Amino acid sequence: MRILRALTVFLILMAAISKAQSTDSTTQPGVSFIQPDDIDVKTLLKPPPAEGSDQSRQELDVLLGLQNSRTDADIKRARAEAHLTPFVFSEVLGSWFNPDDLPVTAAFLANVMKETGSVATVGKDLFQRRRPYLVDTRIQPCVELEKTFSYPSGHSTRSMVLALTLAEIFPDQKDALIARAKLIGYDRELAGEHFPSDVAAGQTLAKAIFEKMDANPDFKADIEKVQEECLAHEKKN
Repeated sequence: MRILRALTVFLILMAAISKAQSTDSTTQPGVSFIQPDDIDVKTLLKPPPAEGSDQSRQELDVLLGLQNSRTDADIKRARAEAHLTPFVFSEVLGSWFNPDDLPVTAAFLANVMKETGSVATVGKDLFQRRRPYLVDTRIQPCVELEKTFSYPSGHSTRSMVLALTLAEIFPDQKDALIARAKLIGYDRELAGEHFPSDVAAGQTLAKAIFEKMDANPDFKADIEKVQEECLAHEKKN
């Protein structure tokens, strides 16, 4: 009887733990806010300019102009953004916004970035646009060369989704957050990694991704938890 009673108590406790975990999506990497095929990328985005077209040549001229005028500070910034993390936005929000002090926020935003990247990859594989430096050898990137396709820009997509997400928590900083995301996209042009139309497509895709995520109850619930953690930590600093 004692063994049966102990086993019953154990099973009840395990069920309670399981239920608690199921209501806390930030502790479960498997929780999804969006599926790669939730966005009709083919309909949303126009095909990129064809190689050799007037627009493609004009875009190459823009990149060459940026390449010739970029400063050491520009290069340093572009290199720092190459391995993008959500905490690049500490430049807007403050040094308190860091992964060491915000574990719930870090896990949530990492999931947002991962799922956003999955949708962007659908577009890359669909359009298969070559990178600028593969189209024209005069383009000399100042960052590590990417091996994926160029359209849409993954950095532009992910940074804008992050900015829109953080703007839900810090609405007063929305303009500054979006401006920082746009700079990240611009820096991918400056670095020689993307055409301007890649970056524009990434921003268009980001808005669609965010709208889809924002309609997900799990996303909304996690936003509340992140907001609670961020605001509590911000007050301490």
